[in-house]
Amino acid sequence: MGFSDPTPIQSAAIPVILRGTDVVGSAQTGSGKTAAFALPLLQRLQELPPENRHQYGRAVRSLIVVPTRELAAQVGEVVRGLAQALPQPPKVVVASGGVSINPQMLALRGGADVLVATPGRLLDLVGQNAVQLATVRLLVLDEADRLLDLGFAEELARVITLLPPRRQNLFFSATFPPEVRGLAGRLLHDPIDITVPVEEQAQPEISQRAIAVDAGKRTQLLRHLIKSQGWTRCWCLWQPNTRQNWWPRSSTKPRFMPPLSMVT
Repeated sequence: MGFSDPTPIQSAAIPVILRGTDVVGSAQTGSGKTAAFALPLLQRLQELPPENRHQYGRAVRSLIVVPTRELAAQVGEVVRGLAQALPQPPKVVVASGGVSINPQMLALRGGADVLVATPGRLLDLVGQNAVQLATVRLLVLDEADRLLDLGFAEELARVITLLPPRRQNLFFSATFPPEVRGLAGRLLHDPIDITVPVEEQAQPEISQRAIAVDAGKRTQLLRHLIKSQGWTRCWCLWQPNTRQNWWPRSSTKPRFMPPLSMVT
């Protein structure tokens, strides 16, 4: 995974989490927050007695709630990467919206050791009787500020009511505005507050331009800019179903990616 030494948030949070204490962790993006909760989570799973390591029915041991599909995939990838060298790798399931729910329901047959999910899809799975949350022993809210910013407060409240009262809670976020602090105060039990100061970073040099152009000449202008500026990489955002074949046939064709979106 490319780790050589623990980051500050990992050094501070991992021992506390291993003790079973609730944690409020604040550190900037890219500081290693995911591994800070994923490593002790996996360690706790490995310490279970052999007869308790296998799930039955629709039970889930650890629940990680994230705000977007992209983050769910990223967190799931990190957890699986960290777990692949374990003697008995846990079952990790990622569930988010924007795709069919059926493969996710099939993946949850027999339960899961770790479920990474967005709030909306998680409630959909509960409504389909595909997952049982009464067995969750560890709850992680990752990017807690974005969960509330994106309007998931009601969904989170519904998820919380489905969890057992006795569990370990971990809140991780880049920022903790008052509403997130209030949520943590209501849900966590004597949490340890871990804050890693934000390091000053040099601002990237970005030039911004706005060009007014007739709709029919946009493709021609874009082609001209790419050629005249010598751009070797170009990220273009467009309206769905309106992409045009503007790239010259004599050049290497670019890879087109769909517009970015946030879904639950």
